Amino acid sequence: MKKIWSALLLFSVIALGACNDDDNNNPVVDEIVKAYISENYPGAVIRDTDYDRGFLEVEIYHDARIKDVFFNSLDEWIATSWDVSTADLPAAVTAKIAELYSNYRIDDADYVVTPSGESYYIEVERGNIERAFYIAADGTIVSE
Repeated sequence: MKKIWSALLLFSVIALGACNDDDNNNPVVDEIVKAYISENYPGAVIRDTDYDRGFLEVEIYHDARIKDVFFNSLDEWIATSWDVSTADLPAAVTAKIAELYSNYRIDDADYVVTPSGESYYIEVERGNIERAFYIAADGTIVSE
């Protein structure tokens, strides 16, 4: 149950955070967050910040890619995600998507790391119908 709750919380952060349009953009990143990023993402450059619904999203450039690092109101790391091309998805992931959503196309794919593990956040669509779910690298659906 904890895994499902964590996945749903992360989905809320990613999905709702992308829709933010408030005036509280670019908050100051405190020393705790800077230290976490420096320790866990050596050489990362902070590009942008956004604060919405109690979560701080810090966009960094690290290892030649843009990553979004999320923190709660206590400056505790809750997740990191980055875009993944469909060509880079593991074979087990694409096979499971083909099995469950054969008439859909992959609209977006993100690699997501949380304290409870790693997974892919996949959005598929067919016309006006959209589905989103987390899937492990071995093809196991983590949550829908």
